[in-house]
Amino acid sequence: MFLRVKPLYSPTMKFLSRALLSMLLFWSIAQFGYANLSISPLKHELAIDSGAEKSATILVTNGTDSQVTLYTSKEDFVAGDDTGTPTFIKPKDQVSETYSLANWIKLENENITLAKGESREVRFTVKVPKNSEPGGHYGAIFFSPGVPKDGQVAIVQRLGVLVLINVPGNVEIRGELSGFQIGKKNGENAFSEAGQFDTFPIAFETKFKNGGNTHLKATGKIELVDENGEILKNVGKESIVSPAGAFVGEKLTDYIPVNDGFGNTLPKSERRFESIWEGFGYKVIAEDGKSEVKFKNLTEYYASKAAEKRAFLQFWESINTRTVNKKITANMTLGYEGKDREKKEFKDKKEFTISYEEQFVGMNYTVIGIAAVAILALLLYIFVIVPRSKAKLKSELLREMNGNQK
Repeated sequence: MFLRVKPLYSPTMKFLSRALLSMLLFWSIAQFGYANLSISPLKHELAIDSGAEKSATILVTNGTDSQVTLYTSKEDFVAGDDTGTPTFIKPKDQVSETYSLANWIKLENENITLAKGESREVRFTVKVPKNSEPGGHYGAIFFSPGVPKDGQVAIVQRLGVLVLINVPGNVEIRGELSGFQIGKKNGENAFSEAGQFDTFPIAFETKFKNGGNTHLKATGKIELVDENGEILKNVGKESIVSPAGAFVGEKLTDYIPVNDGFGNTLPKSERRFESIWEGFGYKVIAEDGKSEVKFKNLTEYYASKAAEKRAFLQFWESINTRTVNKKITANMTLGYEGKDREKKEFKDKKEFTISYEEQFVGMNYTVIGIAAVAILALLLYIFVIVPRSKAKLKSELLREMNGNQK
């Protein structure tokens, strides 16, 4: 199964990268012929008491042009790194049963054969043993199309569904904010802290540490406030996600969301959430009639704000440009749901500076200079030239009169 990668920071790429890092919803050694296989939902989150069991279904669809046989397997997973990328562990390689789940999962079919275009629901059951350890347990169910090779089946791809369960009991819920910083992205995972920016994107990194024994879903937002106390508008895009974890759309917000893909932080691990400020958003209608979001950069945004304040110019005014440094405060709020649905919340803030070229209404010195010269010329004419002309004319008239008398 192939994932078509879009440019960095595009709306779809933003969500997909989060989904892949937080859940690794499929794991593939890809062969192009199976690109149209799909499964849904991509994640199941269940609460199951010790000694009890629950069942759920996975819809598997064969969108290829031929019959496909899918082989099933189960593995545990743990936090691989602070981006949320999981590490999968085969049951035979598992060294700790603390958060293990794979051996509790039973599928109704070891393998399934799907005709061209066929969809089928596959039921699985999670049976929690008595006296099992309370808290989170994590596993994945894989569907693997295979091809014959030397008398055996060679796996060419894996599509996975994550299964996260919580066993009630002595569950320890303990999370904390472990970091918040602002900077620039330097590659896929590289980040450098910075405090002055003149271009987008600007990156925010929020770190959350889970010290308990079950997974936590920490979410939040970053509000941007300028030095005048004004909250900046349309600075973020929030992903709209279905209960099953599927991306269904996005909306413009007056804040930058943190973990709007609802990724989980696994027990005894730290998770780093990346939030991107791409600019000042506005919606446009594309040629296909669909609404899409575009962004203004710093100069475009503040130029349009200045234009809104002044619809026309006086003849002595002109549009001038100057470099402006504006101090911005990023107010971050992050929270998660504790016991009895109690909301635990953390706050932090950072200041940074943005620089941009601002257009402003100033004096049109060329027009003013021309007007000043004209006024001086008029005054010269009125108070110098005219009186001198009158005196000269009077003198000539007197001489002429005196000559006539002789």
